[in-house]
Amino acid sequence: MILVLDKALRILEFLGENPRKPVPMSEIADTLSLDRGTCAHILKSLSARGFVQQEAPRSGYQLGYKIYHITGHYVENAELTSIARKDVDALGAELNETAILAVARNDMRVVLYDTVPERRLLARTDMARPIYAACAGRVIMANYTSAHLEKCLIRLGLPSRKEWPEIYLSEHPEQELVNALAQIKQRGYAIQYDHEITGFAAPLFMGGHVKGSLGTYLPNDRITDEKVIINALLRHADEINRKLSIVK
Repeated sequence: MILVLDKALRILEFLGENPRKPVPMSEIADTLSLDRGTCAHILKSLSARGFVQQEAPRSGYQLGYKIYHITGHYVENAELTSIARKDVDALGAELNETAILAVARNDMRVVLYDTVPERRLLARTDMARPIYAACAGRVIMANYTSAHLEKCLIRLGLPSRKEWPEIYLSEHPEQELVNALAQIKQRGYAIQYDHEITGFAAPLFMGGHVKGSLGTYLPNDRITDEKVIINALLRHADEINRKLSIVK
């Protein structure tokens, strides 16, 4: 095996032994008997591809969102995926549109599972996007505690005008962002309009905390009645939440 590939795989295996615990680069290198400079370069490459990631600069490393794309699950999200999969499929079939199950990970909205309709023209979303740049991320963010939201915004800063143009209609985008998230929470769902595609998403809860979101995306020219889409979304989100509420 190519030596650098072997080292990269050993790093991933080591992080996979305890995927929820951030591990400093120095600990990774020392535990695996790797040169620290080499370890740092490998981690930088893995991070650039999404296989490992950090909560913040100079913090420890964890497995990244790309691991989900390969394995089909994160350990901590396997139960959510198992419970929600049936309703994600049902929502997609009912609307004949793309439906997704998403979570927040390291300030990113990450798609855990999606279902794709049999259409020539599909509305697809990136597997991972900054949490406030995606409808399914905004509805999660809207249900953060005040402390969690504050820390998230300190790490990320404000969305760009491209990511959330509506908050820049005011001279106080910080307050407009807070107001917009409060409105999403009160309404119980989020809608994100784009030039060609509109997204709809509803929050999912486990143990009294927001766990993820159920969403759907479709081209604007196929939207004839938003209420039909929202009602279907909320009905399936309620069913997932009912199932999550009885998980021990």
